[in-house]
Amino acid sequence: MHKQEKMKRLPRLSLLSLLLVAACAQPGPLTSPTDLPTVDRTHQSIGSLSAHDFQPPPDPVIVDESVAPSSILPGKVGECADTTITSITDRFGADLAPSKKGADKGIFVRFSNSGVQVSLVKERAIVRSQVFDKVNMCLVEIPRDCQPGDVRGRVYKTTNLRTGESWSLPNDVHSCGGA
Repeated sequence: MHKQEKMKRLPRLSLLSLLLVAACAQPGPLTSPTDLPTVDRTHQSIGSLSAHDFQPPPDPVIVDESVAPSSILPGKVGECADTTITSITDRFGADLAPSKKGADKGIFVRFSNSGVQVSLVKERAIVRSQVFDKVNMCLVEIPRDCQPGDVRGRVYKTTNLRTGESWSLPNDVHSCGGA
C-alpha cells in the first residue's frame, strides 16, 4: 500500500471505532435503568435557571496551615495581629467606583484572618491600599453590654505596612445588640 492509501484508511478506522464506542455507551434493550450512571443535577447549567433562582456555588474553604497563630483576629483590646487584605469593595460588594455627589456607597475591606472593616464613607487610606497588602490590625474598642458571641461593633485600628497609612473602623455598621 502506498502511504496516501494508509492515510485515507486511518480516519475511516478511527471514525468506525468511535462509532462502536458510542454505540456501546448508549442504553439498549439489555440495559436496566439501574445500570445507567446517575446524573449530578447540582451543577445545572445557569442557562436553565432564572436570575432569581441562581445560587452561585459556595466559596471553597481553604485552610492554610502555614498561617502563624499570631495572624488570628485580635480578641482583647490592645492585641494586634499581622494579616493581609483579601478584598476591597463598596459596602454592597461591588468594585470601588468614583463617587457621585451624594452617592457614596462606603467601603468594605476583608482580611485573611477573617476580619472585616466597614465604613459608610470611602476611607482614602483604604482606597490607596491594595489586595495582598500586609497590614497590622489592633483591637482598640469593644462595645459594652454585648451578648456572648455578638462581636459586632468592635473597632480595629489597621495600619497598611506598604503605605504606612492607618484607619480605625468597626467590623459592622451596627453595634452589638443593634438591628
